[in-house]
Amino acid sequence: MPTYTEYIEKVQEDVLNQIKEAQDASLKSFASLREMAGSYPTSVSAMPKFEGFPTPSEVIEQTFDFAEKFLELRKAYTLKVAELVETAQKQFVEAARPSKAAKHN
Repeated sequence: MPTYTEYIEKVQEDVLNQIKEAQDASLKSFASLREMAGSYPTSVSAMPKFEGFPTPSEVIEQTFDFAEKFLELRKAYTLKVAELVETAQKQFVEAARPSKAAKHN
């Protein structure tokens, strides 16, 4: 029987694999659509460039950089909270134990 940690790790791995498969299928669909659209003649002029604006890739990189920093900050905070809870639990257990003097009475 797997431990709780092993079970959670397996579920997380399976979820990430399913997400990756869905993303791969989506990218293949975009590529197929682009190829199909490329076979049609166009009369539309080239898309205008917006000077001074970042590219979509730059926006994505910047957004994910922020998300990584945010998650690291949340992780550090949550670990500190967990440490405080663990310390409080230990103190509670110690306080609840009968003292040696109380055992002799």
